[in-house]
Amino acid sequence: MVMMGFVIFGLYYAYDSVVPIANEIIKNMGITRAQYGLLFSYYSLPNFIMVLLGGMLIDKIGIRRAGTLLAILSSSGVFLTAAGPSFPLMLWGRLLYGIGAESLCIAELKILSKWFKGKELAFALGLNVTLVRLGNFASLNLSAPLHSWSGNWRTALWVAFAVIVLSMLTFLIYSRLDKAKEKFFERGKNEGEKIIFRNILSFKTSYWFVTILCVTIYSAVLPFVAFSNIFLQKEFDLTATQAGFFASIIFITTMTVTPLFGIIVDKIGKRATIMMIGSLIIVPAYLALGLTTLNPALSIVGIGIAFSLVPSALWSSIPIMVEQRLLGTAFGLIALIQNIGLTLFPWIAGRVTDISRGDYTPTMLMFASLGFISLAFSFFLKRSEKKNPTGIELPSKLVKVAKEGN
Repeated sequence: MVMMGFVIFGLYYAYDSVVPIANEIIKNMGITRAQYGLLFSYYSLPNFIMVLLGGMLIDKIGIRRAGTLLAILSSSGVFLTAAGPSFPLMLWGRLLYGIGAESLCIAELKILSKWFKGKELAFALGLNVTLVRLGNFASLNLSAPLHSWSGNWRTALWVAFAVIVLSMLTFLIYSRLDKAKEKFFERGKNEGEKIIFRNILSFKTSYWFVTILCVTIYSAVLPFVAFSNIFLQKEFDLTATQAGFFASIIFITTMTVTPLFGIIVDKIGKRATIMMIGSLIIVPAYLALGLTTLNPALSIVGIGIAFSLVPSALWSSIPIMVEQRLLGTAFGLIALIQNIGLTLFPWIAGRVTDISRGDYTPTMLMFASLGFISLAFSFFLKRSEKKNPTGIELPSKLVKVAKEGN
């Protein structure tokens, strides 16, 4: 768990390494805000399908060989982003990085589900989120100082490359040590978990509501983080370092409280209700950022709490809703649809701001609207669970008893 935690830390450290140096990238590369948003869109673009193909590859050739290939792709992509002399090459680097990183994340979710299903699954996934957000936090707070210290904005990207190389080496060591655990990964032992496209039709309505919740809540938060440094500098007169810290409050909050929320979810269930509460919080948080001059810290904490509540309930719902043999398909599909949103909305956010001549109010209203859509679908999910319960409202121990009883 610790070693794989460092892997996920490195993957997400690299993801946000461009955020604190956004102004430098825009100025030195001669690009618009919308083009800068493509650094995040290109990361998500291949995962319209790659998360499904990556899951199939893992089942076909095994976690170690597939994981090694994905690790090489991730590291190569971050290298190309750091070294690319032109913006198109940086975009190609982000694309390669996205191909490798997202499939490694799907593999980890499947592994955690095997270990903790029917036990402390929400807590385990919450701890995983903490390690993810620790990577985001470190990146947002180190990239700007690294630029100031070195006088070169690319230094932050080279440090991100060094971090991800260490993470990928950790993965290789983990794979070696985990050889005795082949029963979790070998094709012959996992014959029922291959990703089969026709099985998608068997997923219940609640699964699709959770999928829409996933894409709206992640599209409301991560694209905001992508532009947060520029937004906070412009609207609140902060330095790049100060803005990076304020943006990282989202991740300070999530990595602090998500495991706690995971424990609560395991104990009481009520996953649809918790997703509804998280979606409700995010709407006024963005309205305050867009329409008032109040200190942004409170709103950002609110976004962080929402981004803790919803994922802590969301990801632990999938193994309850879906049969174990279809779990790869379920995680792959939800990641695919999530990445559609994460491909479109960073570019849309930049485009809306460009059209508004640098006014971020319409962009904040767009993010608030995504929160409202998430709230609506959490209501639909709760209503669906009353008519056709899948078990997501039950505590984890009762879910296990119910499954064994069936």
